[in-house]
Amino acid sequence: MFVLALAWLGLSAALAANESNGTPAAKAFLSQGEGAARAGKPAEAAAAFRKAIDADPDFVEAHQRFIESTQRAEMPASRTPTVPRLQELYTRWAREQPKRAVYQWALGFLSPEADKADAFFRAALEIDPAFARAHFLLAKNADQRGDWDAQRSHLKAAVESNPAEPRYLLRYALAHKRTDPARFKKLALTVVEKFPTSPSAAEALYHLADAAVNPERRSYFERLRAEYPADKFGYGASAMYDFYEEVTLPSEALSIAQEMAKALPDSKTWARRVALQQAMTRSAALVAERKFADALDLLGRTERPSGNHAATWALLKAEAAAGAGRAEQAYTSLVESVAAAADDRAETALVKYATMLNKSARDIDADIWRIRDANAVPAAPFELPADRGAASVKLSDYRGRVVLLAFWFPG
Repeated sequence: MFVLALAWLGLSAALAANESNGTPAAKAFLSQGEGAARAGKPAEAAAAFRKAIDADPDFVEAHQRFIESTQRAEMPASRTPTVPRLQELYTRWAREQPKRAVYQWALGFLSPEADKADAFFRAALEIDPAFARAHFLLAKNADQRGDWDAQRSHLKAAVESNPAEPRYLLRYALAHKRTDPARFKKLALTVVEKFPTSPSAAEALYHLADAAVNPERRSYFERLRAEYPADKFGYGASAMYDFYEEVTLPSEALSIAQEMAKALPDSKTWARRVALQQAMTRSAALVAERKFADALDLLGRTERPSGNHAATWALLKAEAAAGAGRAEQAYTSLVESVAAAADDRAETALVKYATMLNKSARDIDADIWRIRDANAVPAAPFELPADRGAASVKLSDYRGRVVLLAFWFPG
């Protein structure tokens, strides 16, 4: 009787066909496929992912990557690719093995319509209530519908069903980012603690930085910089783009730029930033040495940067000009900078140089708006259909008013 009970338990487990995170052999094939995908060889990638499926039919990640790579190989230009043979293949597999939840899930993944996809995901959960990837995509579709209670419920179920998958825990954390920041932070830090070498850990740190203010924000960027190199982690690279834009010292910006140029040698952006920050670092040193004319000459031959570094560039130029006895030039440099983009550092320095020239706050404001008005150009006219059958909307209807345009991706 005991032997029969064990046999029944084994049969029951086989019939359940639970979601798998991959056997060692299947993971090896998955790794081969990812390498081919990174090399821009989607057909080779699809072949490797198919081998991963053969090694472990319930390995849901292999199925997803097989579908994605096949679609990319056969319809590379389509945003919503439909490959009939994939539909036929998974329909046949689902018919031949009706107890395998992964095939119902795959049919949902292949469906471009959320409602139809959800029906397949629910069918997968009827076969295996703990099939986490079905919960995961039901959560995604609930999010797109604005049903955030359902989103969080499905993500919670995904985490409980497959706690070894970091992406589920990460998405569950992000679902709380705006509504419950403390819970988001706790869950995101758990991702980093439990899965420290995963891409999800880098993404969690990136979002933690996004939600934080300095000095905590900077600490997350520093950790990403130290532990998640840009050539291996996409969110490590994204973090360094943000970090670079925020630092104000040219020497620190130069250090980040040099690291990124080394990690991404084909990037023209980072090579250009290295050259820019080298010039600004050298200019700062020349100002410190009171070689103001040399600093002005170097900055004059340097392309004006964008963003936060534009203000740093203007401040250096103003300091060098003032040191060389050209207070008017210092003032003009900062007026142009503030007219282009507000910056507390530049505005404070602008008041200092305006005072040297006996200019009032009203004079400063007039000079700023003179430049803004001179650079202003009419917006391109447009007429767009309105929502729910209302009259179309024309830009000219709002002449003389501030207009904010927000274009939403259709969900």
